[in-house]
Amino acid sequence: MNKKTKKLTLILIVVLVILAFFLTPKLLDSLPKHFSISSDANFYIVGYHNIEGYKLDDSEFKKVSDEKIDIVKGQINPTVKRAELSNRYLVFSEEGKPHGVIGRVTSVDFKVGEIKYHKTDDYAYTSSGSNPDYYFTSASNYLATFDSTLKKVDKYIFEEPVILSDFSGEGNHLYFLGTNVKGDSNHQALNNLYHFSLHDSKLQLNYKEPLYEQPEVTYYFNDSLVRGNHLYATSSGYHKDSAKEKIVLGQIFHYDMNSGTKEFIDLPEIAPNNLFELNGDLVAIEHSKVYSKKIGFSLFHLTNHVSQFIDLSEFGFDVNKDSLKDVKQIDDNTLLILVGNKLLHYQISSSSVLSKKEVDPHSFHIWVK
Repeated sequence: MNKKTKKLTLILIVVLVILAFFLTPKLLDSLPKHFSISSDANFYIVGYHNIEGYKLDDSEFKKVSDEKIDIVKGQINPTVKRAELSNRYLVFSEEGKPHGVIGRVTSVDFKVGEIKYHKTDDYAYTSSGSNPDYYFTSASNYLATFDSTLKKVDKYIFEEPVILSDFSGEGNHLYFLGTNVKGDSNHQALNNLYHFSLHDSKLQLNYKEPLYEQPEVTYYFNDSLVRGNHLYATSSGYHKDSAKEKIVLGQIFHYDMNSGTKEFIDLPEIAPNNLFELNGDLVAIEHSKVYSKKIGFSLFHLTNHVSQFIDLSEFGFDVNKDSLKDVKQIDDNTLLILVGNKLLHYQISSSSVLSKKEVDPHSFHIWVK
């Protein structure tokens, strides 16, 4: 082998080593990961770097599994909805560092113990939605559809920029709220109700219409869900167009899409935003701690509109440091609440915390079997 050949060979080896150094971590990041499923666990706490299995033993939390596994590499936007599909998959979007760079969609399969990733520009940057079979992601100009395998099955491009709110639906008809970024001729944001349908997994816009109109007033709407032909959306107040004044309220908006009736229902606390779906007709509605100065949520019954506020600040949580991450219901009288770095066992009938446990501060989701 002459000197020239040796030199070329050495250069090739160096190039291959450099490529391997940069590409290997990316390839490993895209490969599925696996974790153990415990038959003893009633629910799991999912964190950035672990999955813990628990069961309730005489009102106390008993840990039955603890798997150390890196699930999130960047960060999760806590205000964007996470989806639970087919009673099997937890699906959510992850942003790279810093915020806004290319992200990925992640699926955690609680049947076989597998975590899959799909790197994509079409992750849920501003909002997301779900029905039992699909996860929907959105930024300012699109709505994308992913199935439980993380295959992107469709993408709809809006004609004008629109910021969607998180939503939840029941079937192949999707109803959700969107705010026109450009606003109207008076530079006021327009809140529209969008109706999409899924045909062979393809998104089709059926219509959009103003959600609620009142002269000289623009209402603020946040998360929404649909049960039957009834749409519910949290509303944190309204804006007086002439005075440029924001009035903060605590209401949920109800739209009976059969009769066309629209109404605002008062909640026991101001500034509602995120919705957590519980069992039956019960939902938990988080309230902004910026306006309410409390960490807590309202329990709201969709059928009779009865509500009660659960003030977690009473249990020693700091409004400046802690935040509500998830709420789940395991029976008619029991809630699991993930707030700050604590897991609470809450009894509805007595309005009391029966037990609490410290968990990893990067925990973000409760999965109930």
